[in-house]
Amino acid sequence: KRTSRLIQDIDDELEMTTKDLIGTLNVSESTLYRWRKKQLVRYRYTEGGDVRYFFKSIVIATKCNRLRVSGMRNDEVLGRLNRFKDNLIMSSCLNPKNRQL
Repeated sequence: KRTSRLIQDIDDELEMTTKDLIGTLNVSESTLYRWRKKQLVRYRYTEGGDVRYFFKSIVIATKCNRLRVSGMRNDEVLGRLNRFKDNLIMSSCLNPKNRQL
């Protein structure tokens, strides 16, 4: 139960950069712009003007069929997102100085 709460907290707090999404889902910046413009996913701007996308909102939009990635089924999109999260958690555990969560 404690582990599931921790995973839920990570999902709630995790944000992805434009570069993260381009690399993880093989989408273009134009696609990300369209997602923002159509309000398909939640995002915010950093003080420096960069965009951060809320991980949980991308997952929910995919599960609800609001978000489509060309050439990929929803289960593949979700798998890639989960691998991104798992890799981030593992790298955070291995390199405590680089904690991003």
